[in-house]
Amino acid sequence: MERCIKELRDKLPRKDALSIYRLINRLSPARFATRRLHLPCIVFSVRSLEKPCEGNGKLYRAQVSGLGQVEFTTADDLSLNEPRKFVFAHPWIRHIRGPSITPMHPAPQVGNYTRALEMVARLGQPFSALLLVQEPNGEYKRVAAENEIVVPGLGTDITSKNIRAKVLEIL
Repeated sequence: MERCIKELRDKLPRKDALSIYRLINRLSPARFATRRLHLPCIVFSVRSLEKPCEGNGKLYRAQVSGLGQVEFTTADDLSLNEPRKFVFAHPWIRHIRGPSITPMHPAPQVGNYTRALEMVARLGQPFSALLLVQEPNGEYKRVAAENEIVVPGLGTDITSKNIRAKVLEIL
């Protein structure tokens, strides 16, 4: 983690690191309302989705903005002929934000810039993603995955343009 933070300090402009930090810290906590999950997450758009070979069951390959190529298997048959919008969501916002500050565990004396770099470094690590499909009404529905979908993370090639932090409404 320290090596990653040092590399980010050299690569990522201070303004971008603080912008990402503020963007993620502004996300509201997850909640249920009107029979929907309102999930704060980092969203990565799927640019293309294909089935690499016919005989390989429900294995799919996706080209994902910011993440590159991701392979996964699903319990669902995904229709590749319909124009549907798929996204990968990084829902582990509490992990990205880092350890909670409590009276028993006070925050170390570091500045916002260092905290921002730590947060961005956590974004760069591999994570378990949710695959979601957007419904016609704009809400999202989870695609059932056979196995955990682990994506490579962003590494240290992160810019504020890579980060789309938002709250998705999931059915």
